Amino acid sequence: MPAPKANIKSKAVVADRDSIVFFRKTLRRWASRNFVSFPWRRSRNRFHGLVAEVMLQRTRADQVVPVFEEFVRRYPTPRHALMAPAHSFTNLLRPLGLRWRAKALRNLSRTLSKRSAGVPSTLDELKRLPGVGDYAAAAFNTFHLESPTTIIDSNIVRLYGRFFEFETGPETRRNKAFRVLADKVQPFKNGRLFAYGLLDFTRSVCTPRPHCAICPLRNKCSYNLETQTEHTQRGRK
Repeated sequence: MPAPKANIKSKAVVADRDSIVFFRKTLRRWASRNFVSFPWRRSRNRFHGLVAEVMLQRTRADQVVPVFEEFVRRYPTPRHALMAPAHSFTNLLRPLGLRWRAKALRNLSRTLSKRSAGVPSTLDELKRLPGVGDYAAAAFNTFHLESPTTIIDSNIVRLYGRFFEFETGPETRRNKAFRVLADKVQPFKNGRLFAYGLLDFTRSVCTPRPHCAICPLRNKCSYNLETQTEHTQRGRK
């Protein structure tokens, strides 16, 4: 597989508007046809919505489904979760791994049970909650408050790196130039659908081993075009 030649500092600045517009329109169209109706996407309960975003950190969505559904059944409110026996609470979350998560969700329930206003509605307040970092706060803001916010995870970094052609690594998501690009790409109109599209697309199409043959972005994707060029050159030898 080809390695992108440009680095984030140079490429993020020159990503042209036509490419960004194409990316947005294509991904939104794909998202509207391939939306996955996970249970937390249907929930109107803000507590459960926030819990889902914490559960989804570094965990596959299909792993989260049964745990989330049982959590919702047992704990309709933060107070119910806080009153549950510690071992029962921990055992429920054990299939998701990451031991810190059970403690974080317990502390989150404790914090929210003391708030008469319920779950906060600003990014700064959300980030101060136990277990809620930049990603979970942005996701909750976008999906459960319907206030589109730039969402960044390792899968989205990979997709942007391939399409816009720049090198990526573990620290790319914290790179200022990358965040500038991500903010430019994130639309306000239909921003919630676009963000769902990013998550679903990177889970099913632009995976670590990408399915370029079925990718609607392939005609303008730098990664795919370079791959096709290399295949053509090898075929001529």
